[in-house]
Amino acid sequence: MRRRIITVLALGALLVSVSGCVGAISATTLTPKVSPPVIGKEGVLSVAVDLSYPPFAGSVKDQKAGIDVDVAAAVAEQLGLKLELVDATPAVAMGLIKDGSVDLMLGGLTVESAVASQVAFAGTYISDAPAVFAMKGGVVSIGALGTKRIAVQKGTLAYWILVDKYGESSLLVVPSFDEAFKSVKAGTADVAAGDALLGAYLMRGYTDIQFAFQLGSAYPIGVGVSQAKPDLETQIRSVLDKLSSQGVLQTIRSKWIGELPPLKVTDTSGASETSPTVETTPTP
Repeated sequence: MRRRIITVLALGALLVSVSGCVGAISATTLTPKVSPPVIGKEGVLSVAVDLSYPPFAGSVKDQKAGIDVDVAAAVAEQLGLKLELVDATPAVAMGLIKDGSVDLMLGGLTVESAVASQVAFAGTYISDAPAVFAMKGGVVSIGALGTKRIAVQKGTLAYWILVDKYGESSLLVVPSFDEAFKSVKAGTADVAAGDALLGAYLMRGYTDIQFAFQLGSAYPIGVGVSQAKPDLETQIRSVLDKLSSQGVLQTIRSKWIGELPPLKVTDTSGASETSPTVETTPTP
């Protein structure tokens, strides 16, 4: 599974600025709606998250925060359970799901990765997409993207889309999306390409860079559950539907991602050449 990388310094500055959990569990008495063997421990929802995976989850000065942390807290609250977070990469988390060490996993799980790893995809809580970001005050169009200096992190979905279209030699390949933003800021690249959610999160520290357009189709990110626990899968799917209808998931998205436009599912793997030109607004 491809990873997103952000510098420790940027993580500290950005994570602390938006710390805290939406739907955090209060100190009031909880009334569990599920119990073993549906979950592993009485009164506890154990959730694996990747704390090296901002803006989904991160840790600064022993404080855990991020999209996945907030979603896990909201799900636990709906189920009347105390939340227990377990730090694990997606590969490790899938093993923990299968052997019953944790109840759920969050952290970039797509339908495809769930199927490949034989983990049940128990509903969506956010969507991501490859996207392009550029300095404010310029004009960017997807039709002219091939004439631009594009900074992109190797191995990401955006990287493979661009390699397929333009070849790697035409790209400025960098070790992280943060480095791609730095390249645009320094003027050594015209645009940065990568995951839309991470780019929108990074914009908190790069206020003169903005979202330009989607580079490919949006895809859902969801919660992983053991295939051996269909009752838990049903419960989680119902809770996510409720959190969506109540606007909680949108609130969490806005908290971490800001005003990033809704990401669209398209019929092709990339944006159309007829996509509109995006005229960016100069910084005041």
